[in-house]
Amino acid sequence: MSRKLMILICCVLCQCMLSGAFQPVCAAAESSADVTVYFPNWSVYSDAYGQVKDLPWDRLDCINHAFWKIEPSENGFGIVSTDPWADTDASNPKAHFPQYAKYAEIYPDVNILLSVGGWTDCGYFSQMALTPENRASFIQSCMDTLDSYPFLSGIDIDWEYPGVPRSGGAGDEGNPVVGDDKANYTLLLQELREALDAHYGAGSKLLTVCASASRGTLSRQDYSALQPYVDRINLMTYDLAGSWNMYTGHQSPLYGSASADSAVEYLLSCGVPAEKIAIGSPLYSHGWKMYRINAELTGAAARPMSDGDLLWKELVLLEQTAVTSDNPGWHIGYDEKAEAAYLWNDDPASHDHLAFFTYDSTRSLSAKLDYIERRGLGGLIVWQVHGDSAEAGWPMITLMHDSLHE
Repeated sequence: MSRKLMILICCVLCQCMLSGAFQPVCAAAESSADVTVYFPNWSVYSDAYGQVKDLPWDRLDCINHAFWKIEPSENGFGIVSTDPWADTDASNPKAHFPQYAKYAEIYPDVNILLSVGGWTDCGYFSQMALTPENRASFIQSCMDTLDSYPFLSGIDIDWEYPGVPRSGGAGDEGNPVVGDDKANYTLLLQELREALDAHYGAGSKLLTVCASASRGTLSRQDYSALQPYVDRINLMTYDLAGSWNMYTGHQSPLYGSASADSAVEYLLSCGVPAEKIAIGSPLYSHGWKMYRINAELTGAAARPMSDGDLLWKELVLLEQTAVTSDNPGWHIGYDEKAEAAYLWNDDPASHDHLAFFTYDSTRSLSAKLDYIERRGLGGLIVWQVHGDSAEAGWPMITLMHDSLHE
């Protein structure tokens, strides 16, 4: 049932109740779809990003703490924080983990997962997954960490991506492939799932994974084989277009050849249950400078913008200054076929002349939320939570929560 139909039915029922013609006998069942946000540990260095205590806990189902990483150890491989001072140092009054411990008691229904990996910290995944001994050492380190921090609800494996070799650079480990990642990734998840269930009880700890929205990348992993071992597959349905492209495009379209829908359809074709699939919403933009304004705003030749990655709370301010089509300035665009939002500027006197931003607006987000409900998906993931406006009451997070928990 779509949200629009739901609203219509609610209106009819309200009229019936007001007239006395009908009395409800029970509350409607709540949706099982979740709102999962990523909270990066580098937030500690920016007052604008806030702390764990400042999160909208009453509107979240899951927090993925980003990131911990894999490092070689005497016994094989272990996981460590990418920033111990930010995460666990007792001398840091803003340290994240002491705050998690406190708020996990206040909001026990919010799951807090430790996200291991991330784009720049995947250098040891393939080597770790290569042998049973290496996997066992990694799994033991995960268990030791969960034992040390009982507020953690489980592990999120953010390997970007198994079977997809990528060289790194300054501050980026890349993703070297040293074995059969496709098979070893499944073995890793199977063994980790079995260890979690044996130690904590079946289903007591969550195991989730991130995944690309590209079918070409998804085919490098075996989702038919691995899906029984995970609770959720988080499709990163964003960054599908950006300044690395020579043409403007949608970074997070719902429909199209490379989109949330195409990624969902691929996983469904692999036998993944719909309720194990989550799609993503970016609370930031990618941007370009177009060479000229023409009818084809998406697909226009363009060059990168040094300031093209804005947070949603900055983009909504641009929306508020938007003008009608007859006046120069910022314009709000929407691709109804792709269900994707964009902004562009055609004011020759403006510093932003020829700028083009691709992002999720309230309209495109609502389309995704309708899609999640209609397809029976497991929910929505958000990179990252602080793209929303805490000052305005977290409007995007609130929309997500209210829509998925009608």
